[in-house]
Parts: sequence; C-alpha cells; structure tokens
Amino acid sequence: MQTYHFDEIVSNEGMVTLSGLPPLAKVAVVVIKPEPFDWKKEMNAWRLEMQDHPFAKMSKEEILAKLRQTREEVYEEVYGHRHAN
Repeated sequence: MQTYHFDEIVSNEGMVTLSGLPPLAKVAVVVIKPEPFDWKKEMNAWRLEMQDHPFAKMSKEEILAKLRQTREEVYEEVYGHRHAN
C-alpha cells in the first residue's frame, strides 16, 4: 500500500479535485476542520512572550555582546577539541 498526502481546500460547492493518483486507486478521505485562526490573539500572545524575553530589557550593544559570548561558547563546545594539545 502506498500513501499519498494531499493538502487541498474544499470549494464552496463542497468539492475537492485530486490529481496524480494511479487509475482505479482506492481512496480514503479524512476531513480536518481547523479552528478559526485569530491573528489578533496570536499577535498579542507573541507580544507578551517577547516582553518576558531577557533581550527585551537589554540595549543593542548588550544583546550583541551576549550573542558574541554565546557564539564563542558554542564554538568551544563544538571545535575546542581541535585546538587542544
């Protein structure tokens, strides 16, 4: 058995057209009715998350210094053994 995945939207008439299937293929259809997406709610949640992020209270210079420090730490973890005696 081979599985094909299609991500299609049902038309206003309640129809979906699938192409690329082998002739006489048996098809099972699963319909997923997603919850309506609320952009305003998502953006407000994202904004609240960002307020709690440590970078939110730092200046640009402090953020860059922290990123450089992290880069150096990661480099040492990944490549530090190459420079050991």
